[in-house]
Amino acid sequence: MKQQQEKKWKTNLKKGIRYLLQAGIIGYLAYKLYDIGLDRVIDSLPLNPLFYLLFFLIYFSLPVSEIFIYGVKWNFRGYRAFLIFVQKKVLNTDVLGYSGEFYLFYWAREKIGIPAVEAMKFIKDNNILSSLSSTFISVVLLIFFLTQGYIDIGEYIPQVENNLVYLWIALGLGVVAVIGYQFRNYILSVSLDEGLKISGIYTGRLILTNLIQIIQYKIAEPTVPWAVWFSLMAVQIMSTRIPFLPSRSVLYVSVAIEMSVMLNVPETQLVGVLTANLILKKMIGAISFIVTSFTQTQLPVNPEAVKMDDLDTMESAEEE
Repeated sequence: MKQQQEKKWKTNLKKGIRYLLQAGIIGYLAYKLYDIGLDRVIDSLPLNPLFYLLFFLIYFSLPVSEIFIYGVKWNFRGYRAFLIFVQKKVLNTDVLGYSGEFYLFYWAREKIGIPAVEAMKFIKDNNILSSLSSTFISVVLLIFFLTQGYIDIGEYIPQVENNLVYLWIALGLGVVAVIGYQFRNYILSVSLDEGLKISGIYTGRLILTNLIQIIQYKIAEPTVPWAVWFSLMAVQIMSTRIPFLPSRSVLYVSVAIEMSVMLNVPETQLVGVLTANLILKKMIGAISFIVTSFTQTQLPVNPEAVKMDDLDTMESAEEE
């Protein structure tokens, strides 16, 4: 009894800290919007419909790509899995980092009959490969900023030449690559071919969606330099790798608005674009989560796990 009470107390404490952190981030963003002025925020919202069309393309790119990623080893119906991956995205983005993975683990174990250990290993592998892909893109962006003169290391670390920075980056990547290859069988349970396929999908999607997002921003605010949007993309990519952080999208917008001074861009030019995306994410996330929650119990999951009689019953019920 005492252990149960202690466990419940710890759970409530963790929830309380999480909600306080989330409330603090949201409160800070609300203060910044108030400080800028609500009228100015509304006036700065993008009017080009292409901006919003590109948003939907970006938002649903992850659930679609995960159909192919998890389809490498799991057997499920694409549309049914799409609904699950939408819920996973909402949980990770708007609730708590990696809460979506716990939800996916439960679904894989209970709904498509994947053994618990196998499901946990494959989800873990995907998170590692996703992190490696994000890190790779971040390093590429860092090198791009250094070579193009957008970042001068000398301003942050005196008496350091850029060539030396490149050497350390190359050396670090080399060491990580060698260690990763030597211990790949201990770190990952997927084969080399499966790992390359999954990493390729993650990396390709990340490059494509970030390029689309930069174009989306540029459509909304054509006067803002390209370098500003590339800088914000680097911040966004890195912020997604912070574990167990609630409302990462809200935190990103808050950091981006603060960065406007450093980037020599008026706050109003960034706030309209970023808040439009943030509001859309919250709205689409809430709607998607509600819709998928209602539909998930009505659709077959694993083609081999559902009897034909059950399918006929479901189809008859849908026709009625």
